[in-house]
Amino acid sequence: MATGDGVRRVTLIMAMREEAMPIVDRFGLKLVDPPRFVDGAPFVAWMGDAGAVRLCVCWCGHDKRFGVNNVATTAAAVAAYAAVAAFGAPDLMISAGTAGAFAQRGAALNDVFLSSKCIFHSRRIPGEDGELEEYGFGHIRSPNLSALAAAVGLKVGVVSTSDSLDCTPTDLALLLGEGASVKEMEAASVAWVCQQLRVPFFALKAVTDLVDGGEATREEFERNLAAAAAELQHRFALLLELVAGKPLSHWAGGGAGGAAAAVERAAPTQFLPVPPPRPVAAEQPLGLWSWSLAILIGVSLARSEEHTS
Repeated sequence: MATGDGVRRVTLIMAMREEAMPIVDRFGLKLVDPPRFVDGAPFVAWMGDAGAVRLCVCWCGHDKRFGVNNVATTAAAVAAYAAVAAFGAPDLMISAGTAGAFAQRGAALNDVFLSSKCIFHSRRIPGEDGELEEYGFGHIRSPNLSALAAAVGLKVGVVSTSDSLDCTPTDLALLLGEGASVKEMEAASVAWVCQQLRVPFFALKAVTDLVDGGEATREEFERNLAAAAAELQHRFALLLELVAGKPLSHWAGGGAGGAAAAVERAAPTQFLPVPPPRPVAAEQPLGLWSWSLAILIGVSLARSEEHTS
């Protein structure tokens, strides 16, 4: 289970059935029935062998009252814990799904991002010494997998999580201040569970909408969901073949000599590495003063919008 051991067991935590099924179908995974979760849990799991890897896809299920996908942080965190309790700790857990992203950070629709770290941009908890504030943001780093990202054709960036699909002026100020490339609703909560249980983790997110693209988020998300989910499945299949049997540390930068050949074998079309995002300022956690400044910026933007509407 440690990053120094070879990867043989992988668990995906996925919020939406529409995101999960392309991967389930691609690998011919079988429904775990009867469920191995505690009675009453809404989660659904599929398992099977994906080449040399034992793969488990855990979907957060449908909400029993409203009949919608159990999206956002609460269901994702509980699903991650429940999956470890039911099936044991994997060698790697991935928060996989779709997300919004920033064009100014080099993102485009259907790009797939691998996390460099995961943060919360909506857990704003100021305190005297700054510790509560930093706890709120999380700042949970992912393993350095730059060579893996290059081999699979992934972009790398900070993935930021909240429970809201929209983006308030305060959220936007914090997202930009933290250098976030991706905005979504589950990854940091799963990262926190994995940190507590010492399970290696990263997020893998396909872009459905551009936060700074000037179009209504929900409409753009729904229009691009199927294409982004298909691209996620494709890139994940390439990634899984490469990580099978190797320690994650193999992909820190060196040790990827055979990666390009492996990618070529994994798919009929060879995908070249995606150019890195445009250079941006170094990622810096927001201190208490910076957090207050971000709030003032958000209030100013909101007032400006009121005057112009």
